[in-house]
Amino acid sequence: MGLLKADSALRAWRAAHRVDHDRMVILNQVWEREAGHFSRFWALVGLRRGILYVRVNSPAAAQELQMRGSGLVRSLNKHFKRAWIKGIRPARG
Repeated sequence: MGLLKADSALRAWRAAHRVDHDRMVILNQVWEREAGHFSRFWALVGLRRGILYVRVNSPAAAQELQMRGSGLVRSLNKHFKRAWIKGIRPARG
């Protein structure tokens, strides 16, 4: 009986947060490949409403992320049946 409660709780959490675990696993796997050598300067922090938040380690890395953002979004979305990443922004703090 406890397993059923845990399963329904997980489904409710996914629905509430609109996060598909499978998508996140794929995203984590392809991030480094698609970001290329910039992955040393950029780290995925989170996702909210289709926007990826990326921690950058310098102002130059933030500027590079801004310039390459739309191409990176296209590259990441090609790994999914339906495009779901809308944009990329540097994370604050």
